[in-house]
Amino acid sequence: MKKRISILLFTCLMILTLGLFGSPLYALEKVLKISMDAGNAGMDTFNPITTNRTNNVYYLVYDRLVEMGADGVIYPHLLKSWNVSEDGLTITFTLREGIQFHDGSELNAEVLKWFLQNIAKGKSKYMVAAVESIDIKDNLTVVLNLSRPDPNILYNFTSSFTGIPSKKAVEKYGDEFGRKYVVGTGPFEFVSWKTGDEIVLKRNPNYQWGSSLSDNQGPAKIDKVIFKEILEDSTRYLEFKTGGVDILENAPTVFLEKIKEDSSSKVISMASNTNFHMVMNTKREFLDNVNIRNEIALSIVQYVILKAVFQGNGSPAHTYLIDRLPARKVAKKYEIHFDLAKAQAIMAEEGWKKDSDGILTKDGKKLSLSLWSKSDSDERKTAVVIQAQLAKLGSDIKIEQFDPSSIKAEFKEGRHVLVVRSYGWDNADILEWFFNSTRPGYPTVSMWHDNESDYLMHKAMTRSKNSEERIQNFKDYHEYLLSQYIWAPIINSVNNHAISNRVNMPSAPRFKILIGAPIMDMTID
Repeated sequence: MKKRISILLFTCLMILTLGLFGSPLYALEKVLKISMDAGNAGMDTFNPITTNRTNNVYYLVYDRLVEMGADGVIYPHLLKSWNVSEDGLTITFTLREGIQFHDGSELNAEVLKWFLQNIAKGKSKYMVAAVESIDIKDNLTVVLNLSRPDPNILYNFTSSFTGIPSKKAVEKYGDEFGRKYVVGTGPFEFVSWKTGDEIVLKRNPNYQWGSSLSDNQGPAKIDKVIFKEILEDSTRYLEFKTGGVDILENAPTVFLEKIKEDSSSKVISMASNTNFHMVMNTKREFLDNVNIRNEIALSIVQYVILKAVFQGNGSPAHTYLIDRLPARKVAKKYEIHFDLAKAQAIMAEEGWKKDSDGILTKDGKKLSLSLWSKSDSDERKTAVVIQAQLAKLGSDIKIEQFDPSSIKAEFKEGRHVLVVRSYGWDNADILEWFFNSTRPGYPTVSMWHDNESDYLMHKAMTRSKNSEERIQNFKDYHEYLLSQYIWAPIINSVNNHAISNRVNMPSAPRFKILIGAPIMDMTID
């Protein structure tokens, strides 16, 4: 009898245990699932030292020395303080105490010096190009000695490219760091990464050094973050609608109204630093002629695309920089506006005539061009409108779909002709990123190479003594680029994030993006 009772008690205990550690307990784990913007998918590494491409995962795994708020002000993060000498040639960085990497190693002056030295050897070396030497003053203090004043250096350290990895982990794992092993000081630790599928992060329980851009400086209130890599906009929306994800980052414009009408979710609109544009490969036939690039750019009706594709969310773009940047304020003559009559006159002067099919023809060659875009996306919808607009000019445009995961290789080979793209930035330095002749294919997708352009670029990047001079130098550089019609600007967008009602945000985000510091204040019902 006693034996039967013991067995019965054991059985009851097992049932209770399974109940506790099955679905009820799992339900207690606060998991945030995010459908990242398709433009953030297709990463090849999460090593900030070696990469030239990042996504929002970097903001959660790694911390930066300083952060830029939505107000454009730079706030301390890993730094307790910084001091710039009167002549601008010395910058002193003092780290906060007690900061540890996910592997338990300490962030100190030695590690910071190592990181800065490695950045100078990598693809983001331009960010510290002015740094001549680095001295360690004490365990938490380093002194940067500059060869020239660099008014932009603090801004550079707000970039996701400058998230600081563990020196111990990088040296231990070598080439596997950034792929199999990812170790930073951030509020979330790297768990796993299935390429093309998902990235899983878990809460860092020891985190106590959040930036002032979040109300919570301690451990996150969410246990796990899962980033889903979904390329098709319709699939992304369906996943959100059915509860497969909690946040739809940069919700596809075509579904915005449906999302707003749904009482189970909300839309948060944030100022965007993203510009939609059409790149022209200046090494391809026809596009190596500035006049043809000119007529193509003048044939695009920005406000029509804004209304048809983006439902009026954003503003027409007439330059290569977002509106709030001072270097965007170029002379009116350099702005690119729709002017079909002028475009047609340019082509007539070049000797182009329409054939019986309405296609511009010269010397037996038709003005036939391929236009690349991602499938089922705002870029794709934009490409369709551009195709119709350029047809009015007499251009035969064939739309082709590209795979975001392999597009960099395509760019580097120069196989593209026209490409509809979107990219986010909030500093004039992006001009150097996109038009530096030493990096053709990617990120210089236009394959642009011009001596005058390079001279103006170097002048803006390296010879500006103060902020005012820097703005003017970048304005000069910007105006010259616009005069060459390397891109056709389309729109400046607005970031609309769809968020399930089970996600609570106690205050308005003060960070420039949603998937960053604001996550520290999020809770999940």
